Amino acid sequence: MLAKAGGIDEKRPPLPVPLKMKLQLTVLFSSTFPVLLFSLATEIKWSLAGPSASHWSYWPWATVILLFSIAFSVFLTRLLVDEIHEPVSVLLSHMKRAENETYKPVAHNVYTDEFADLLRGFNHMIDAVHRRDRTNKELLNSFITVLTAALDARDPYTAGHSLRVARYALAIGEKLSLPNEQLDALYRSALLHDIGKIGVPDAILLKVGKLSDDEFARIKKHPALGEAILREVRPIEPIEPLLAGIRSHHERIDGKGYPDGLAGDEIPLFGKIIAVADAFDAMTSDRPYRKGMDIRQAADILRKGKGTQWDSELVDLFLKHLQEEKLLSTSAAS
Repeated sequence: MLAKAGGIDEKRPPLPVPLKMKLQLTVLFSSTFPVLLFSLATEIKWSLAGPSASHWSYWPWATVILLFSIAFSVFLTRLLVDEIHEPVSVLLSHMKRAENETYKPVAHNVYTDEFADLLRGFNHMIDAVHRRDRTNKELLNSFITVLTAALDARDPYTAGHSLRVARYALAIGEKLSLPNEQLDALYRSALLHDIGKIGVPDAILLKVGKLSDDEFARIKKHPALGEAILREVRPIEPIEPLLAGIRSHHERIDGKGYPDGLAGDEIPLFGKIIAVADAFDAMTSDRPYRKGMDIRQAADILRKGKGTQWDSELVDLFLKHLQEEKLLSTSAAS
């Protein structure tokens, strides 16, 4: 049966023979064959000596020697199997971890034979995988940074908005004790949360006055457009965890948000976190048509919107972060 793993065709032998059995048969044959050959030669010699020669006393001794040879071959086989089994087991266990994308080198290579070279080669392979992953991560970060800079360059009044939102979102994620992998994904998702605005005309995006209903409808498409843009990235695997937050960062707890009208627990966690961070930065940033709000005033609006526009727990965690950063007084945070 042909199985494909990671694009490589792996064909198992029709009748796999364990290494242990091969060693046992080899040692058993090599130990007993000379004895059997010697016994046969002796029997021929006795036959040539004629019927008068007594050789009945020979066979008990030959049997003892044969049994001793078999026992010795079994003992020798066990020694060889133990000598080979340990490094093979170590290598197999690390290979199984690698199948699950847990790339760890063999910590203690204490062998002095060919297995030392084999394990050293495995460690070199794992090191190459780590270098490749680091390179891919750097490329992804550079890609995200370039996209964010391109978006911020369109509107000088919102320059730095994506970075600030990402930092606020990361602070909330840390308050939730999210694992590092999720924190990285949250930060990147927040950096790219408005990437869909690339598809919004400047006449609408940079308009100073109030937007018309049609113009606002165009603006409301940017979360879904951002997701669609990033779905074109290949490979999609590094980008996939970021998409839910990008699409849902304008959803509301009461279901009155966009683009999907999700409510409560239907909204992905990243979307709920970015919604709080995005709203706070939008309120406190200067715009051509208004000056940014005072932090205390923005905090009051967040507090009043708990349970309707924003998740209550996430708002409380964010206000606690502002208090710890000395950006908000204790009385204003409560």
